[in-house]
Amino acid sequence: MTANTQGHYRDALADQPLDFTVERRERLHDGFRPLEAVTLTHARLGADGIIGPVHREFLATGSVAIIIPYDPVLDAIVVVRQFRLAAALKTPNAAALELPAGLVDADDASPEAAAARELEEETGLTAKAIERCYTLLPSPGLTDEYAFIFLAIVDASALATSAGKAEEAEDIRPILAPVDELIEAVDQGRVENGFLVGGTHWFARKGRAFAASLAATLAGEG
Repeated sequence: MTANTQGHYRDALADQPLDFTVERRERLHDGFRPLEAVTLTHARLGADGIIGPVHREFLATGSVAIIIPYDPVLDAIVVVRQFRLAAALKTPNAAALELPAGLVDADDASPEAAAARELEEETGLTAKAIERCYTLLPSPGLTDEYAFIFLAIVDASALATSAGKAEEAEDIRPILAPVDELIEAVDQGRVENGFLVGGTHWFARKGRAFAASLAATLAGEG
């Protein structure tokens, strides 16, 4: 196989549609995250014909909201620490750092509403303003999880040291992270949560300007 130098449309640097047909979908297990299976066929890339049928299992997670809570006065981002099973099983650091996050529930009016709710539940903070930054698929070979990443303007001057819902066995410690120190922690590999790593890199390039524009809307409302 040789490198394509003809400018094939499939070489464009963007996600693209691809025809597929789900022949069967079934729920295998209901648990903390449902496990489902599909049998499907899909079109080939760059050639005629069909691949499949193929059988795949996946975690049916759905949409989630991830929040980057930023205090522009303190120039700091609020992160949270809590026990994470995968971190416990794969690393020495079961008490992982991450961004506030949670599922977009069926009764949430929007992903923005879910983000505001999760922010308050996991940090005790109320968003002064909140806006979507980007979306991503964390692990599309494993789960249908679709993440909405938000920036929230907050006042973290009286940040609590504990949060979470007791009825969900949550034990969460909010932490005020100066932006430059958080960027350094990510660059040095001292944190491994994918949303936190990605969100910090995004903020390092665009965050302060994005936050300034968002904060300006508050001044206009005043």
